[in-house]
Amino acid sequence: MAISQMMRSLAYTHAVCIAPQNIILLLRQPKFYAAFAISLPCGICGGALKFYVTEINPEMERVVDGIVTNQAVQSTLLFLVVLMAAFRIEAAYGKFWTGCDYVYNIVGDLFDGASDILSYTRCSKAPKKQVQEFQQLFIRLISLFNALIFAELEAGTERSNDGKLPSTYHFELLNIGGLDDASIEYLLSREHKVETVFTWIQFIVVEGLHAGIFSIPPPILTRGLSDISTALVHFHEAQKITEVPFPFPYLVALQLLMITHWLITPIVASSWTNYWYWTVAMSFVGTFSLWFFAGLAQELDQPFQHTKNSVDMRYLQRLLNNRVLCIVDQMAQKSPYLKDLEFGKTGSLKLTKQDYRSGEGKGTLETATTRLQSRVSKRKSVRLD
Repeated sequence: MAISQMMRSLAYTHAVCIAPQNIILLLRQPKFYAAFAISLPCGICGGALKFYVTEINPEMERVVDGIVTNQAVQSTLLFLVVLMAAFRIEAAYGKFWTGCDYVYNIVGDLFDGASDILSYTRCSKAPKKQVQEFQQLFIRLISLFNALIFAELEAGTERSNDGKLPSTYHFELLNIGGLDDASIEYLLSREHKVETVFTWIQFIVVEGLHAGIFSIPPPILTRGLSDISTALVHFHEAQKITEVPFPFPYLVALQLLMITHWLITPIVASSWTNYWYWTVAMSFVGTFSLWFFAGLAQELDQPFQHTKNSVDMRYLQRLLNNRVLCIVDQMAQKSPYLKDLEFGKTGSLKLTKQDYRSGEGKGTLETATTRLQSRVSKRKSVRLD
């Protein structure tokens, strides 16, 4: 999986705002068209009003000017609307980044716990087949555990009221068909699926401990379980984002102010210019920007809902699967060891501070990579000869 695939739904070009990629991304925003549909009538009303009072019935200009005789009214209303909108956007933006922290912490904690538990099976005295069965069952449950966490976060408060399956049920799992049918049937019948799988993980670790699968004492084993427990804690904390909405009184106040702003903008904008087409532009832009950002705040408020501005949890699921499989692949490899070479002024394998300062013990990853590539090329040339 390439890193360039990371969060493709949120990727954009940092160079300029009018870059083709950014324009295409903007046009893919559903809230863009919703704000456009709301703001276009406002601009048309402002332009029609200005055209009517300037070209058809100039006597109506006094009546229109008399509706808002003091610009302080418009300024006060605009200040309140911007204040409430900024508060709404800030709250949604904070929820979005908090949600990002939680899901990344969940994936990181699960990988850390899986790495600990699997590494503790190294040098096990139990039969090799039994150790491999434990490893394969463990990684399947970790992948299932993460997918169910994402499913619960996506469903939010509707997880028990709607029969529709969350999108995360279509995420990749590590061969879920390898689990027995009775366990899968039991899991699907449970209301708290995340907690059920978490209990299963604890069960198999305890059973593995009594079977002698682990090569470390029990107190050290608790570290791996602690990491997995931390992932569950982060999941419960992330549920605050999906279950606690934006305060209703603030939402109603913002909506009323935005509607009032929509109604008064064509009248006020007609007094700013003598041309009807400029009235259209100013009414449209002022209303569009307000409704567009308010709509984006509504999406950012739910970062797990698979919208154009949500966290790409499908990527995170694949990332965890690949990382866990990488651990299993490494279990069959030898641990790193020192080559039988002598270096340094001491003439031994021991690297001293004096050797490092003299430059004999220094090196970079680039030099090591170049040296390895040259060796591989030499081996290939020998084989060809």
